[in-house]
Amino acid sequence: MLNTLYNVGARDENPKSTGFAHLFEHLMFSGSENVPIFDKEVEEAGGQNNAFTNNEITNYYLVMPTENAETAFWLESDRMNALNINEKSLTVQKGVVVEEFKQRCYNAPFGLLWHHIRHLMYNKSPYRWPTIGDDIKHIEDATLEDVRGFYDRFYAPQNGIVSVVGNIDFQTTKELAEKWFGGILKDTTANPNQYLDDPIVSERQFFEAEDLSPNPAVFLVWRGPKFIEKESIALEMFSDMLGGSDVSPLQMKLVKEEQLFNAAECFYLRGFGEGLFVLYGILNDGVSHQDGEAALIRVLKENQEHSASMDRTYTGVKNRHATNLLFEATQPMQLAQRLCFFENAGALDDINNEQSLIESFSLKDVLNVSKQTINANSVSVIYYHPKK
Repeated sequence: MLNTLYNVGARDENPKSTGFAHLFEHLMFSGSENVPIFDKEVEEAGGQNNAFTNNEITNYYLVMPTENAETAFWLESDRMNALNINEKSLTVQKGVVVEEFKQRCYNAPFGLLWHHIRHLMYNKSPYRWPTIGDDIKHIEDATLEDVRGFYDRFYAPQNGIVSVVGNIDFQTTKELAEKWFGGILKDTTANPNQYLDDPIVSERQFFEAEDLSPNPAVFLVWRGPKFIEKESIALEMFSDMLGGSDVSPLQMKLVKEEQLFNAAECFYLRGFGEGLFVLYGILNDGVSHQDGEAALIRVLKENQEHSASMDRTYTGVKNRHATNLLFEATQPMQLAQRLCFFENAGALDDINNEQSLIESFSLKDVLNVSKQTINANSVSVIYYHPKK
């Protein structure tokens, strides 16, 4: 398993040329100097590959049999060194990305949710647009010169992290890395990750729109601590307690007992430069947005105060997190990605400390962090109405 993380995401784009990080997730499979058809070489070596992008990173992974490990190094280094960017490949991939934008954003329920959330919560920060891009025209109008400039700036050894996991010894790995990546020289610098920021608001923000969803919906969002801050794990556990299962308070209280919603959930997104706590509900017929928002806030507050029934729930949440960490450690793909992720955060040693950190949190600690971060004064609210 060879994983390559590039320290570039949507937050590194020009505000007038968004969507480029996601476009490159596709362009990187268009062939390179010595590999005209990337997927063909992967399949003939018995491997598989894919990639993903978010606001902060772009990640590529290759899974190969051990005897073909060098093929993985060759393939990944060749597209880092000399990606084949031409008018034909750019036109094809622009078409793919534009269609994906249309399907995901214009033809699906809540397709513009992340546009609305980010526009509502940020003014100056480059987090104010989603990974897929702020405007479809930015991709449609992308030129060959624009795209090559983005590649030369960010797709370089100075801005990449490679991890290798599997049945291969350390010395062989070092030799292959030096052989295939050591000679790649590019005139650029590592991404400094310095961005404009917006202060966290201290008053309710509001937005409403029509949506393709057949039911009205309420979304509540808060900004929270970053990935390297230990409080982010506490909020991740709190979200699991509040809405992480079919017997969570959101489901039991608001969906099954009071029947205000046909679905109600929450989650916490841990990022390098931001954290977002999202709490939402899909309303049943006859329930107003105002009543739905009030109900979500009510159950949130109820579960920010300690009760005897929470102790068992919290124990279950801690056990699930511990089990997930143990499982991830046995999965080469997940482990390779986590190694790159923690290294990019500048906290590689923390990959071995997450379990002890989870164990160090008491239920009281978790509830206190939630109260400091998630309250009615700093919430961003979105109401969706079904399109007529």
